[in-house]
Amino acid sequence: MAIWFTKSFTTKVFEGYLNSLGEGSSSVQANKASHFKDKIRWMVRNIGCKTEFTPTCFTVPLLAHEEDLDNIAGGSSSVGDNTAGSSSQQTTPTPRRRAQSRLLELERHVAINGRIPMTIAPGAEKPISPHAVRFSQAIGVCVRKTFPVRCLKWTDVGREYIEVVKGDLQRFFVLDFNDQAMNRFVEHQMLTTFKEFRADCHKHFKKYSDPEEARANPPNALVGRDEDWHFLCDHYISRAFQEQSRTNKAARQKQPYNHSSGSKSFLQRQYELAERRGQPVDRVELFRETHVRAGTFVSQAAEDAHNQMLELQSQPTPEGSQPLSEDEICDQVLGRRPGYSKGLGWGPKPKARRTASASSSSTSCSQSTEKEIELQAKLHEALERIEVQDRNHQALASQVEAMKKMIEDLTRAQQGPPHDP
Repeated sequence: MAIWFTKSFTTKVFEGYLNSLGEGSSSVQANKASHFKDKIRWMVRNIGCKTEFTPTCFTVPLLAHEEDLDNIAGGSSSVGDNTAGSSSQQTTPTPRRRAQSRLLELERHVAINGRIPMTIAPGAEKPISPHAVRFSQAIGVCVRKTFPVRCLKWTDVGREYIEVVKGDLQRFFVLDFNDQAMNRFVEHQMLTTFKEFRADCHKHFKKYSDPEEARANPPNALVGRDEDWHFLCDHYISRAFQEQSRTNKAARQKQPYNHSSGSKSFLQRQYELAERRGQPVDRVELFRETHVRAGTFVSQAAEDAHNQMLELQSQPTPEGSQPLSEDEICDQVLGRRPGYSKGLGWGPKPKARRTASASSSSTSCSQSTEKEIELQAKLHEALERIEVQDRNHQALASQVEAMKKMIEDLTRAQQGPPHDP
């Protein structure tokens, strides 16, 4: 039998609890307030308590309106600055609150309409649905609350955590994980979110010029998890991470342009454009739609690429041959790497005619990319080994210094006190 808490009851209990805190310091009161909220949330998760959310008796789990508890306590937690007094004056929703609002909206939708069916478009390996963005956002929220911060690589994330996230998603969506395409998409989206969260933490770390100051000011998502934050800080100042960070930064700077599609996948945009226009939208037109903002291309490089595609489309076809398809034109102008078609994103692999020269060029490019990835992995491993050797060398030097001091002390002791002449 579920236990119900009205929102007003929770508020009154909390206000009474605050009155019992006495004249302690604000930090002590804040810690106790946080402890109270944790207790309430524990009851929800473990005892099955529920709470009334609106006067219309619309009911959702208390966890879904943790934002109200945060408002009662005058505090919040998210990735971002953690400055004293900022919570009471904060007017802009924090990332964590936005995530909670998304889950709350999803809870409401599911309570009224039932779980949302999600399928993968044949050959696309991505969902195409009015709820596609909501699905990706839900994956992100579940990953952030489930995956351990100390997993430095995707391979460090145990299957048990991945299965927990899949179970959470099935509360909101009808998913067939026997479909390999669905499995691939969800796990790839988990990986993407996992990397984005770690990037957010690193961005917060870089706000501080002094590493010790950074250690003392965790992002709001890691407040109260000092060991996890200190672990990340130590990782950020390691030689291996800094070298890898410089390599990644150089690679990002080589990217000629960004897209203007926001959080929607290119395939979702293509589907919506086709629905609105009543006719298919090819990849050349899709490239223009996803690289224009307010009627202007996001960069000169993007405009040049589009003009080159149009030029290839307009070229006369030699007698006895077939014109280039849109896929071939895009691959020729934008390039392509395994598992990723530029202008379509991760996953889709359109089949195009392959001439002998095109096949040779594609194979050469693929081999070059694979070789680059392999070399980067070897470089990273070598840097890690160097760092371990450096730590061992420092430890050995300390031991030698200690032994040297011990020998000097023993020598002085054997010689006895100095004699006056």
